[in-house]
Amino acid sequence: MACILKRKSVIAVSFIAAFLFLLVVRLVNEVNFPLLLNCFGQPGTKWIPFSYTFRRPLRTHYGYINVRTQEPLQLDCDLCAIVSNSGQMVGQKVGSEIDRSSCIWRMNNAPTKGYEEDVGRMTMIRVVSHTSVPLLLKNPDYFFKEANTTIYVIWGPFRNMRKDGNGIVYNMLKKTVDVYPNAQIYVTTEKRMSYCDGIFKKETGKDRTEGYRKVPYHYYEQGRDECDEYFLHEHAPYGGHRFITEKKVFAKWAKKHRIIFTHPNWTVS
Repeated sequence: MACILKRKSVIAVSFIAAFLFLLVVRLVNEVNFPLLLNCFGQPGTKWIPFSYTFRRPLRTHYGYINVRTQEPLQLDCDLCAIVSNSGQMVGQKVGSEIDRSSCIWRMNNAPTKGYEEDVGRMTMIRVVSHTSVPLLLKNPDYFFKEANTTIYVIWGPFRNMRKDGNGIVYNMLKKTVDVYPNAQIYVTTEKRMSYCDGIFKKETGKDRTEGYRKVPYHYYEQGRDECDEYFLHEHAPYGGHRFITEKKVFAKWAKKHRIIFTHPNWTVS
């Protein structure tokens, strides 16, 4: 699904993509969602030349901070294409239409090489989940080489994005900008993430963080976080223990058989 936005368009997206879309939507432009607008705060404005033939005001978004310079993100868009990673894109042949947009958004590590006819060649902004950062680092030259002008917006929970040396994902990004000093990598601030979590719950009725308790992967081993391990295995290209998928099966069985989950309790829906 390639979504084209202009001004006050409204788009429905899947639950999985909804939080990424929430991060994107304010940067696209003045979308008529008051709560979503607040999610990105009140931006400042100044004039800076774009590479286009006209001048547009760049908005300063203080909820997104450059890893190397610690400066806020400056961005504004008119006609935007938000390109999903869905297999529905195969055979659509809308690459040229996508590339005519003033801002082209992609998600996580979705490639363009070899798929240009369907998804286009250009990328201006790439919104990346903290769980997908290792996927980018498997091919860092492709994503972060000097000629790459893409803006990367990385989002994730505070435990992974903290700047005190204990944020595993933030540490990866720091090392990346040391090797690729021209890479434009931004991280979402803790304040903005917290607010967006609240907006996500209000809009979807689902809480991304409720009930989360940081615990070790094994009760007899310290160091590895259970949630981090679950996501790592779930998204491993091969050989992973699909914990999340496994628990969905357990929940299905619980509806058919006398199975009760405790410590912690599960709400089987």
